[in-house]
Amino acid sequence: RIQLIQGDNSVRFRDKNYKRLRKVAAEGAPDFTEVALFTIPDTIPFDPAEPWRIELLVGRATGPTDKAFLTFDLSYRLPAKYLKRVQPAPASETAWRTAPDANAGAAPAVSGVWKRLWKQKTGQLVVLMVALTILTAIFFFQDWLARRPRLTEAVRIGFLTFTLFGIGFYANAQLSVVNVMTFFNSLITNFHWEYFLLEPLIFTIWVAVAASLMFWGRGAFCGWLCPFGALQELLNRVAKAIRIPQVTVPWGLHERVWAFKYMLFLALFGVSLYSLSLAEQLAEVEPFKTAIILKFAREWPYVLFAVLLLAAGLFIERFYCRYLCPLGAALAIPGKFRLFEWLKRYKQCGSPCQRCAVDCMVQAIHPEGQINPNECLYCLHCQVLYHDAHRCPVVIQRRLRQERRDLPPLARISERIRRSGRSAGQRRTEKVE
Repeated sequence: RIQLIQGDNSVRFRDKNYKRLRKVAAEGAPDFTEVALFTIPDTIPFDPAEPWRIELLVGRATGPTDKAFLTFDLSYRLPAKYLKRVQPAPASETAWRTAPDANAGAAPAVSGVWKRLWKQKTGQLVVLMVALTILTAIFFFQDWLARRPRLTEAVRIGFLTFTLFGIGFYANAQLSVVNVMTFFNSLITNFHWEYFLLEPLIFTIWVAVAASLMFWGRGAFCGWLCPFGALQELLNRVAKAIRIPQVTVPWGLHERVWAFKYMLFLALFGVSLYSLSLAEQLAEVEPFKTAIILKFAREWPYVLFAVLLLAAGLFIERFYCRYLCPLGAALAIPGKFRLFEWLKRYKQCGSPCQRCAVDCMVQAIHPEGQINPNECLYCLHCQVLYHDAHRCPVVIQRRLRQERRDLPPLARISERIRRSGRSAGQRRTEKVE
């Protein structure tokens, strides 16, 4: 364990704060056997002009179950030649910023930090708000969009690409079940909004997801805003393009394996009530940190786990989302009580028609025809089929009837004669047999 300490503040470096370097490119730099770059999170109030120290805790096994620990400290002060004294601003300009509220506890100390972070990420927040507005428009005008299959496909691929590279790889705004556990833990301990505001993008997405649960269930996030989900779907599209065979899980098995993600979430939630730190470690069942936050720059067991899940998704679309995602389970529970049902169905859906059920990418449509809101990712594929005059059997029949009505009188008579002749020929064939 290695941590940085300055005054009353300390930061323990974790794997996401660590980046291994091959060498230091500066002229005259010493040649070390191992070089690494540790980054201090924006949320930590660190002043490089003040003294600080590094603390390294080393453990050594002294028996089958015993360990001995030794701490090494290294103090540092920035040389004076790198410092420049700046005249402080007049008291009238700074008093309002620095006057603490003695009765507010630790929260006010964080207040200035989160406000500064929101200002720093104004550009990213604007882009995110534009994306959320576009997604809201997609859902509100889904009927208009679903009547245009090519446009729907282009919009979905484009938005998933933005989610993966913009929200995920660039902004690292991947939501996690850890956020859910932390929120509930804070409710029963000492709740302060300020601590959640320290991550502007994640906070904004959570607000949007909470609102979307009333309208579309888990589908808005899981289907459109989850970077790891976008990665799975885009990889599966590539797999289909190169003709990797797709596996259809039998409905009976599929319906039962659904329960795994709910059991994982309940187990993690129960552990978090006992020890939040332990629950955070167990939450590594989510590959989000490895694949999205750290971009696979991690120890090989974590990378192997994430790669195996992505490999499974090449054969079973959205494999992790279907069966293992505890965050999806956490969102599905309140999403079950959504107020609106905007996905349209025909009375023939499920009996006898199974076209949408067969084509649903996560098999969220029951054989009886109803859509399971707990599993639906709101990809709108079934709505495209709903309006498709060449693939939906119900719409095909309507189109054919309309085409016959639009025929000129003579053509209509010849069509009837042709159909009656075909029927008579079939009857004669049956008699001969």
